[in-house]
Amino acid sequence: MGFMTGKRALIFGVASNRSIAWGIAKAMHREGADLAFTYMGDRLRERVEKLAGECDSDIVIPCNVEDDTQIEAVFEHLDDYWDSVDVIIHSVAFAPKEMLEGDYLDNLTREGCKQENDISSYYQPAIYKAGLHMMQKLKDYTILKQSNNGAERSNPFYNII
Repeated sequence: MGFMTGKRALIFGVASNRSIAWGIAKAMHREGADLAFTYMGDRLRERVEKLAGECDSDIVIPCNVEDDTQIEAVFEHLDDYWDSVDVIIHSVAFAPKEMLEGDYLDNLTREGCKQENDISSYYQPAIYKAGLHMMQKLKDYTILKQSNNGAERSNPFYNII
């Protein structure tokens, strides 16, 4: 019996078996947590369903974090399974592919930066706002936001290989 037995965690950001979110999911599952996952777009659905199955979970919910109605729908759907959620994992980051190629300044656009910031930053409080009703049912809950060392140094080829 692990230290997360009886806890429920919703994980945003599992994209592959190499993602940080997947490492967190495996550790939480090992420690006894019940897990739910979101996925972005049909391309990732089957992959995330397979990974969720490895954690004994069949709760896999679509969510484009650029759409507040889809964020709210995650919690409406999650309500069908759980009455509360103990942990929310925020592990989504994004930049348009063209901004990740070649020289940074040559490919930098205002629209690309707006999209990157919206997905990587704004959606975090948006999911907490949408899920607050499920977290407030508990005495204690946890919100974990992922970051990386990209603010400190360059990460050549980050997530584009």
